[in-house]
Amino acid sequence: MSRPPALMVRTADALNQACAALACAPTATLDTEFMRESTYFPQLCLVQIATPEALWLFDPLAIELAPLWAILNARTASLILHSAEQDLELIYLAAHALPPTLRDSQIAAAFLGLGDQMGYGNLVQHLLGITLDKSQSRTNWADRPLSEAQRHYAADDVHYLALIYPELCQRLADCGRLAWFEEDCAALSNTQRFEPQTSGLWRRVRGQQLLRSSQRRVLQAIALWREQWARQLDLPRRWVLSDEQALELANSRGFRAEILNSHHNARHKLNPDQIQDLRAAVDRARQLPIDDSPEWRSPSRLNPDTAALIALMQTKVHAISRELEI
Repeated sequence: MSRPPALMVRTADALNQACAALACAPTATLDTEFMRESTYFPQLCLVQIATPEALWLFDPLAIELAPLWAILNARTASLILHSAEQDLELIYLAAHALPPTLRDSQIAAAFLGLGDQMGYGNLVQHLLGITLDKSQSRTNWADRPLSEAQRHYAADDVHYLALIYPELCQRLADCGRLAWFEEDCAALSNTQRFEPQTSGLWRRVRGQQLLRSSQRRVLQAIALWREQWARQLDLPRRWVLSDEQALELANSRGFRAEILNSHHNARHKLNPDQIQDLRAAVDRARQLPIDDSPEWRSPSRLNPDTAALIALMQTKVHAISRELEI
């Protein structure tokens, strides 16, 4: 099947035409390109969608894609992705909702015994015998105009997905696992995992396991402060406050503002209001009762009976997995 021409969507008219065609398409494949090196939130740079009749490259840097998200989230027909999690995060951040009928070809490959995390290129090679050009995998997708090589790479990611997905479904049906696959994919539409998290942020700080209980209480407040400002400034967490600075602040008897000017990894210079906000968070944490300190649990050793039972269960699971070839 030859690939349809990739249509670049950068105007309202082109967007409306694409959305009208997409609304009645029986199936569609989707992929995204984004940048995240210098931001808290991923920066969406391109959305690729293919149907049996068309292939579009939507440019979110040129046009607001709200009509596209509305169409995708209203569709009941399958929307097919590969290794969908990051793509779905981008859709959720843009639309605050997810399409209802999502399918992930990486999950399908796992149910067929092809490996838990099979890459898209390897799956295309396995099913179609085609080797994809991956030279653009580390390119700067925020650059404009996109090069011909970038557009070709982006189009391949949805074109071949449309070709391999029916084959995956047929193989799943042949071995009686299609229902398993669809049940597993149903969880992809759950948006809860993309909601902001406030608990357990202190565990992301390298070295937190060395702190005492009272210090963990302070670190918890520092980590929450860092998360809130990272989101507000759209900067990576450690650009706002490095892990080393967070640990030093938690270890200090008082609030030592000079720590914020130390030559650690943080790249954002805090202004006086931000420093005062951090100082207030640390002071409040130090006034909390000791019982409010987060608990750090070291990995516990299993007793011999429990360890033996787990080993037996793992052996049984592996035997069933080999029998089912998954």
